[in-house]
Amino acid sequence: MKVVLESAAYRIAFASSLAFALATLVTGTAVYYAAHVAFARQLDASIEQASVGIVAELHDEGVAGVVRAVREREAHGPHAVAYAVFDPQGNKVAGALDTPMPPLGWHQISFVDPVEGPDPARAKTVLLPDGYRMVVAADLEPIEQIDATILAIFGVAFVALLLVTLAGAVVLGAYLRRRLRRIEATAGAIADGNLTERVAIGPRGDEFDRVAASLNAMLDRISGLVGNLRQVTSDLAHDLRTPLMKLRHHLEAMQARAEGEAMPGMIEDAVERADEVLRLFDAILRISELEEGSLRGHFGPVDLGALVEDLWESHRPLAEDAGRPFEVSVGPGHLVVGDRELIAQALINLIENALRHTPEGTPILLGVRRLDGRVMAYVADRGPGIPADARQRVLERFVRLESSRSSPGHGLGLSLVAAVAHAHGATLRLADNEPGLDVAIVFPEVAP
Repeated sequence: MKVVLESAAYRIAFASSLAFALATLVTGTAVYYAAHVAFARQLDASIEQASVGIVAELHDEGVAGVVRAVREREAHGPHAVAYAVFDPQGNKVAGALDTPMPPLGWHQISFVDPVEGPDPARAKTVLLPDGYRMVVAADLEPIEQIDATILAIFGVAFVALLLVTLAGAVVLGAYLRRRLRRIEATAGAIADGNLTERVAIGPRGDEFDRVAASLNAMLDRISGLVGNLRQVTSDLAHDLRTPLMKLRHHLEAMQARAEGEAMPGMIEDAVERADEVLRLFDAILRISELEEGSLRGHFGPVDLGALVEDLWESHRPLAEDAGRPFEVSVGPGHLVVGDRELIAQALINLIENALRHTPEGTPILLGVRRLDGRVMAYVADRGPGIPADARQRVLERFVRLESSRSSPGHGLGLSLVAAVAHAHGATLRLADNEPGLDVAIVFPEVAP
């Protein structure tokens, strides 16, 4: 039921079926009332005709003729109508209709049927000379039986139609859902980085096939543009990296040959700056490789607990020199599938960010734990943190907040972490540590 309610295809199909059922119900109701009115008018016409025929006797014999005519008609056997003649005091003087004297005109009355007891009837009361009144009435039971028959037939037909429309809605919803699921699966594959996936196109050439063809054409165009962008980025990084490497080697050679104190210091500073630019291009190339997805074929089991302990051991002296308490929290059996070096690089970036953007004396915690059946490696600190409205933006390349402009870096650290998480099918989560920042990489768990 939840799948049906959440599916737009099923909702559309059921809404169409409901609209058809409502239209059928309105049509059936209109037919029922039209038939009821037609039969009621026919009954009134019979009453009117009988009344006119009896009243015609007035011209010849007066009230006595009316009484005689009523008795003669009743003597000839059962009729569709019944009669009663009342004197001015309301006493019945003729007719088999067992009912009190009604007012003049058309009314629905109740009479006593010799077999069934009290029954409703349609009646017309006319005024005769000398204050006498004549009532001509017809039993409403035939109309009630016709109404009941129409309602029974319509009810059975409506239930059958409703079942058929519901079955049709289920079939239609399943068909729409199946066709849309192909597009959804392709979009999911594209979102995961597989730009070669395309929507299957059927042989009928219907609306879904035309949409699929348009989407495939769009994806071909996007894939070409992304490929060109990656190629340009990669070529640019490689082309700039080569002369920078040569420059660095020349500076090292000059540093080895230089005499005095000023020149080696200047050359050493130039070497450090060249190294910084080289690290920038290495980070750009690594992010491009991760986003391309070409490294996933080399993934294997990684013990996050052991990795976190190794990183804590190697970075604890650096944290102590920076005046920041560095703790670790590790439990056993935290196994994931991935690249150990890439995961290590992502956690190192998080550790360095915590050391770089927190004041002296700020405690930092590196850990790994389970979260709802998944494994989470995290770095938490008690520093200034990142505002909630900026946490998504800092994952973009070269984005740096104003508070971190004065610190070293190029705004690629968290971008690399996000790329590593995406390549591993993991989720990068930035949360408030109250105070501080809690950055976690949540991996799918793999049973050891």
